Amino acid sequence: RLAQLAAEAKAQEEAEAKRLAEEQAKAEEAEQDRLAQLAAEAKAQEEAEAKRLAEEQAEQERLAAEEKVTDDPKTDEVQTPVATDAVAKSMENLTKLTDESKMQQEDLLDKLSQSIDSKQKDLDDLKEENDLSEQGIVRDKPKVFKSVSAENAALESLQVEIDGLIESQNSKISELEDLYNERLKEVPNEDDAVNVFYLRKIRGLKSQQRQVRQAKANLLTKLEDIKVATEIERKRRIKRAAYDNQEARYLKDRAALNLIKENTPVSSIPLTEDDFDFGERQNNIQIIKDVKNVDSGYYLVIAVHSDVSKRDEFLTKTVSSGQSDVDFFYDVSTSKYFIYHKKFDNIESAKSAIESKGNKPYDSNMSIVKIENQ
Repeated sequence: RLAQLAAEAKAQEEAEAKRLAEEQAKAEEAEQDRLAQLAAEAKAQEEAEAKRLAEEQAEQERLAAEEKVTDDPKTDEVQTPVATDAVAKSMENLTKLTDESKMQQEDLLDKLSQSIDSKQKDLDDLKEENDLSEQGIVRDKPKVFKSVSAENAALESLQVEIDGLIESQNSKISELEDLYNERLKEVPNEDDAVNVFYLRKIRGLKSQQRQVRQAKANLLTKLEDIKVATEIERKRRIKRAAYDNQEARYLKDRAALNLIKENTPVSSIPLTEDDFDFGERQNNIQIIKDVKNVDSGYYLVIAVHSDVSKRDEFLTKTVSSGQSDVDFFYDVSTSKYFIYHKKFDNIESAKSAIESKGNKPYDSNMSIVKIENQ
């Protein structure tokens, strides 16, 4: 019995060992297949990259050869061969026109470059002015805004003119190439002096056109960057100017209030409600957000005026009635002055104050305004 059990256990062990060996073999085979696949993909990628680089190198060498023809001083020194046939004469005349167009394109690109440099200078000056302003330094003569629409119109006109010349030059080159091919049929000798000269000329003109298009694209990219940056700086300047104007108004308003309080005696004759102009009447509770130089809270407003003289008149009468704690704040969103003499941190206290306001003539039109500052 024991011998039989031992034999069965051994058989099971051998079967399990065989199963594990087979699984291990399959796993190793699968891993080898995976590694082989990865190696094949990597090799394919390397070959594709090598092919791409070879093609790029060939293209660069081709372009370099054409550039050499264009830039070689000896090429410029070569005189136009004497035209002995009609096609050659046509090519000679057309070549003169391409040379004129080439110079015109260069002149217009120079003008475009100078215009863009001018806009860059304006941007640099504007940015410097904004930076100095934020540091509290004000220039004696702030830079004046130029007419953006006029500048843009001039630049667009220049671009249209350049595009027209590029298109015209391309047409001349195509026509010159057609004439060259026509003559090559009549004089099928690529070593012929006329054929050699105009083949080089065509290649040189094409190379120049690529340079012109690239130069124009680079200039327009720079121009677009300048436009974006200039708009940002213009907004900075406008925002700063608005802030400065608010600060100047606040200081002027404080000076006017102090002057009224210091120079207005209490009237010996009691004033009545009819003596006061309360301005715009308020209903219920009004909420005003982001009021500078004033704390958040609930204000018991007694008058609202847009006109400074009416504001000062109400303030003067209120002070002469014995209320020296009168004050006001300015809401830039509505351009209105809100006159008050009490402020609370919660709505319950504000309502309670209105209910017990008494019979002071300047309190006859009292309302609650809540200021919410971030």
